[in-house]
Amino acid sequence: MALVIELRRGVSASRTGRKAGPHLTTGVLERVVVDDEFWTALERLGRHRLPTLADVDPYGDTTLHGEAVERMVRELEGSHRARLRSAGHKAIVTLLAWALRCRADRDLRIAFSGD
Repeated sequence: MALVIELRRGVSASRTGRKAGPHLTTGVLERVVVDDEFWTALERLGRHRLPTLADVDPYGDTTLHGEAVERMVRELEGSHRARLRSAGHKAIVTLLAWALRCRADRDLRIAFSGD
């Protein structure tokens, strides 16, 4: 079952007071498509240890930002990523890197789209 995972930039609803300058890119910044390796990695790490990712809808759309990203960072940082095989490891490491970017930039989101 394919899952499209995207790092997206949304448009901020509030004014930041920042000086005029180049506009930041909005929309999809990065995209990965995973199959069973994501779900296998989730099982191997323990769904109970990664409740934020365990709640991703495999057939619908799920978007994470704000506190959900904070929870995912804590969960992934506390996981035993070394137990994963290459494809699953790459997916989880990519998610952690994106989540850290989201934590630093509140206009970023991680979106999951199932089939």
